[in-house]
Amino acid sequence: MKRFKSTLNAHSIKQISQGTWEGPLDVTLDNVCEAHEANSNSMVFCEQERLVDAVLASSAGLIITDARFAPRFAGRSLMIVEKPYLSFMTIVAYWLELEAGTEVYAIHPSAVIDPDTRFEGEVAIGAYSVIGPNVTLGKGVRIGSGCTIAENVTIGAGSVLHDRVTLYAETVIGKRCEIHSSVVLGADGFGYLVLDGRQRKIPQVGNVVIHDEVEIGANTTIDRATLGSTVVGKGTKIDNLVQIGHNCVIGQHSVLCAQVGLAGSTIVGDYVYLAGQVGAAGHITIGSKAMVGAQSGIAGNVPENARYFGTPAADANQMKRVYVAQKYLPDMLREYQKRIKEEKHD
Repeated sequence: MKRFKSTLNAHSIKQISQGTWEGPLDVTLDNVCEAHEANSNSMVFCEQERLVDAVLASSAGLIITDARFAPRFAGRSLMIVEKPYLSFMTIVAYWLELEAGTEVYAIHPSAVIDPDTRFEGEVAIGAYSVIGPNVTLGKGVRIGSGCTIAENVTIGAGSVLHDRVTLYAETVIGKRCEIHSSVVLGADGFGYLVLDGRQRKIPQVGNVVIHDEVEIGANTTIDRATLGSTVVGKGTKIDNLVQIGHNCVIGQHSVLCAQVGLAGSTIVGDYVYLAGQVGAAGHITIGSKAMVGAQSGIAGNVPENARYFGTPAADANQMKRVYVAQKYLPDMLREYQKRIKEEKHD
């Protein structure tokens, strides 16, 4: 259950959500939750048959639902919309933004801040965070506890760093980004050359650039470029435990799910969807609006709008036929061995 400090009533909900209100108007809401936790101040949603019984048995003060299920909740306070889950989350987002506007900006006395830090407005900095020289913090930036921000970093207005984020030197973060705990941005790219029988490190002197409205999940790492920049485009969402190698360029509004790994210099287009544990070889291009299925291994370029999966990843329709054919291989092998044996006896 998520409780809010502020409350919403029927009038507020009708303003936020484009829908039709049915039932009693005398509701006061201060939390959102699953149906089994709900009380008279809770808002829940129902858009699937499997949820109906639980929602019906709950004490929820407001049910967000659609026209199919509304008759099942007759007499209850309802907001009837076309897409209940989307409407529900829109209200939650409004609630969070409303409360964020009331937060107090403060700098914890244990934070270590270089005197050359530039503040472009009020910011919040948590306990034991360290801010290096020539760092620029935009208006409304919030930095959690235990963060380390090296020299010459820029963080745009409204961005949030949760606890224990590490930003190496020269990293650039745009506006309204959210960086979750233990993310590391700007560590050296993994580049070595064998010289005289030894692995020699290739200097990594580029940086990482994160554009506006990017979200990066916990424990994700994005390496600095050897030269130039490793780039994540506007609005892209990156899950937990993702590794992005040096000099990768990711377009706008793409989604990288947990444990995706991109080797260096991979180019990812706009609106690309990489499911969990997808791995990409370096120096390839994944075209815009491509979708790659979970645990796929990408060895070569992927065209725009393609649907790929498998290892090595290939066209999804082709791979489905391959997987269907595989179950016949044991029988085919036995038949082949039988014929070989018969030929030897002829």
